[in-house]
Amino acid sequence: MKLIKELGNKFINLYDNLTNTDSSWYRQYDFYLIFGQTDENKSPWIANNWKSDFQPYFDLLIKQTENLKETGVKAIKYKPEKRISKKDNKEFTYHSDIKLGRLKWDEKSHDKWTIPNDQKEYFVNFELWTPIWTICDKRQTPPDIYITISNEQDFENKHVIKFGYFIVVSIAKSLKLDSKPILRELSEKINSKATILKTRRWNQPEKAGNWTFVNWIQDTFSNGIYKKNNLHSFDFDELEFEPIWEVIYRQK
Repeated sequence: MKLIKELGNKFINLYDNLTNTDSSWYRQYDFYLIFGQTDENKSPWIANNWKSDFQPYFDLLIKQTENLKETGVKAIKYKPEKRISKKDNKEFTYHSDIKLGRLKWDEKSHDKWTIPNDQKEYFVNFELWTPIWTICDKRQTPPDIYITISNEQDFENKHVIKFGYFIVVSIAKSLKLDSKPILRELSEKINSKATILKTRRWNQPEKAGNWTFVNWIQDTFSNGIYKKNNLHSFDFDELEFEPIWEVIYRQK
């Protein structure tokens, strides 16, 4: 009888975790996608651009949470190195991973992961969790705010791209944070090709119209989400956003 009671309590706790959208991985989000211009000189990973055009708006979002000091950042970037092949003794360029260490939401960390105009480094990806992923794992709840920035250009094999960078911004609805005006102003500042918004749960795959998300929010990339193909293979002006998405901004 005692065993049955314990199993029953465990089932109730599991059910509560799955159905409570504020504390479980089923949490609902304002889910934004921002498509950036192709001009590499306007990229968010360039230090001056980051500090003037991007960081101030993300600051406005993050500082409205209780987890500013617990925000964690990951970033990937490479630097080119000249090396000699052991096979044929010829020189070649090797892209070495730059070790950035643990990054926070502060000026010291911003200086580490961004790239000054005069440096030959290659940025790949930026990822932010508020609070940091280790705390989310401990609490068994997804973050309040999640942001990724991806470089859409392949540094080894240049190809035609329709947008230079891809930003995902996800803000938990339980925060009751009025994010739309902030991200609209950001989009106006950078003249994004498009900024779109919909509601989405953190860990729930979904298909809506031509748009398909097969994994969690943290697995959102530009490849495969529209008609199951790479977004760069389409004429950007012909992408169908509405009525699936609310269009927050389109380039002037």
